[in-house]
Amino acid sequence: MSYYHYKAEDFAADDDFKKWVCTPDSLSEKFWKEFLAENPEKYYAVMEGRRLVAGLGRLPGHAGAAKRAEKVWERIESTVHRSERPSIMRLLTLRVAAGILLTLGLGWWWQSGAFREGREGNDPFEEKRLSRDWEEVVNSTSASIQLRLSDGSLVVLEKNSQLRYENEFNDSLRILYLKGAAFFDVKKDPGRPFMVHANGLVTKVLGTSFSIQARESDPNVTVSVKTGRVSVYSEKAAVQIDPEEGGVVLTPNQKAIFERSRETLSKTLVEKPELLHSHVPASFAFESAPAKEVFEALAKHYGIEVLYDEELLKDCSLTIDLTREDLFQKLEVICKVLDIRYKLIETQVIIYGNGCS
Repeated sequence: MSYYHYKAEDFAADDDFKKWVCTPDSLSEKFWKEFLAENPEKYYAVMEGRRLVAGLGRLPGHAGAAKRAEKVWERIESTVHRSERPSIMRLLTLRVAAGILLTLGLGWWWQSGAFREGREGNDPFEEKRLSRDWEEVVNSTSASIQLRLSDGSLVVLEKNSQLRYENEFNDSLRILYLKGAAFFDVKKDPGRPFMVHANGLVTKVLGTSFSIQARESDPNVTVSVKTGRVSVYSEKAAVQIDPEEGGVVLTPNQKAIFERSRETLSKTLVEKPELLHSHVPASFAFESAPAKEVFEALAKHYGIEVLYDEELLKDCSLTIDLTREDLFQKLEVICKVLDIRYKLIETQVIIYGNGCS
C-alpha cells in the first residue's frame, strides 16, 4: 500500500497505522521507520495521525504546518538536481532515525542554515545553502565562530560543530538544529519562541542566553543557562499536549543534563556559578556577620537556594573576605570555619552539621 499521498486523517483511519500506534511490534516499527526515512516530508502528517489515533487531537498551535512543509519540500525538489538527491536523503535518514523531528514533524528541516557575522581565527569554515529557505554552517576550524541570526540573536558556534536553521524565521517559531556545542544570546520575542533541537533534547526560550553541549560522542546533552529562563524537555515529549510538563525549567547558574541512553532529564548547578550581576561589584567581606547574613548574600548574588536550620546556626558568625573565591570555594571555606557541611541536591544547597558551640 502506498501512503505517500495520505494526510493525517487518512493515516488515522488506516487499520495498519492504528495497529502500529496502539500495539507496535518490530515489523511495524521497521516499516514506518523506513517509510519516514524515504519520505521525510510526510513526518508531520504521520505525527498528527498518531495524535489523532491516541485521542490527543492535532498538534497545538501549528495549524497549516503540514501544508507549509509540503510546499517547502516542493520548492526544495525544484531547486535540487536529481543527481544530488541521494546524498540529501542520506542526511535526512540520519535525522529521522535520531528522532529530531518529533516537535513539529518538519521532515524537510535538514535543509537549514545560518547567517555569518564574523569569526575568530583564520581557518575557513563551510557554509552551504541547501534551498531558498535553509542554510547550513559547519565549523571545522580550530576556533569558535560568531553567527548573527535574522532576528538579531547571536550564536557562538564552537569548533567541530554544525548549525542549521531558516534564513528568515517564521511568524510563530524560531527553530534551530545543533550538532556539537554553541552559546546562544537570544533576542527577546515573546510571540516567537526560540527552540534548539540537539541530540534528542529541545531547549525552548523567549529571550535569554545559554549554552548547549550536544556532541555525538558524548553520552549526555547539557544545557547551561547564563541569563533568563529556559525550558528543556525531550523530543519524545514534544508530541504531548504540554511537552514542558515533563521537562525542567532552568534559571541562571543552573544546567540540565539529558542522559541519551536512558532518556532521563535532571538538573543541577553549573560547575562555576557566576554572579547574577557581574557588572556590579559585589563584596563578600564580612565582619562578625551572622551565618544567616552570609548565606542570604550567596543566595542573592548567585540566584541559588540555600537551605539550613536557622536555630542550629543562630550563634554562628564569620569575619572573613570571600570576594575572590567562586561559589563552591566560598561554601568550602564557610563550612570549614563553622564546622558544618553542605551537599547539592539538584539546584539546592543543603547546609547541615553540628553548628556552632
